[in-house]
Amino acid sequence: NDDDLERQRFNLLTEYFPVTRRQMKQSWRYLRRPVREGPKDELDIDTTVEQVGRDGFLLDPVLRARRINRADLTLLIDQDGSMVPFHILSRQFIETARRGGRLGNAGVYYFHDYPSSYLYRDPAQIESLAIEEVLAGLNERVAVLILSDAGAARGNFDGERVTQTQKFIRELKRRVRYCAWLNPMPIQRWSHTTAIEIARLVPMFEMSRNGLDNAIGALRGRFIDLKSTSYYG
Repeated sequence: NDDDLERQRFNLLTEYFPVTRRQMKQSWRYLRRPVREGPKDELDIDTTVEQVGRDGFLLDPVLRARRINRADLTLLIDQDGSMVPFHILSRQFIETARRGGRLGNAGVYYFHDYPSSYLYRDPAQIESLAIEEVLAGLNERVAVLILSDAGAARGNFDGERVTQTQKFIRELKRRVRYCAWLNPMPIQRWSHTTAIEIARLVPMFEMSRNGLDNAIGALRGRFIDLKSTSYYG
């Protein structure tokens, strides 16, 4: 009755499952490239002990710079079209990478379906940059993570999308050592779509906690058996 309805309480969830915002933050923290940088104020115990053993006495301890995470991350986000249902996911993805990931840098660029002549700084795709300009700003220290359904959401195959994506990935790999692809569609939906061919070009993982962890592992240079993580039908 009306009294029962009034007593009911509803919670509006803003999380995107199966990966919550908290889990995203936890996963980002594994993307680390520690380098020693700055003043030498940390005791190097091993080298100090080695020096004492060699010289027989201690004059001054050996100091070294502290480790700082210098993992640079560039996110390439597919926007609009079949990705509209995943816009909330995209925003959470960017937010957690920037705020919770503690990364040295997190550049974000947008595209629609596949990177063609331009990438965009904003989700409305107004402020454009030539792809050549974006790629020129990358180096081997930068990890690139692409978020796109790769055509799996509509369940069709687009040869032009495969060709253009292949061209972009080829150019990207000339600039960076590590890149990976996260697909918001489950692996079972990739079969007989454009995604299945794109998964042969770059390590592709579904958007799940395990998939995100594997993608970050790939960005760290950890070997991933693509046949065990991607669906080849």
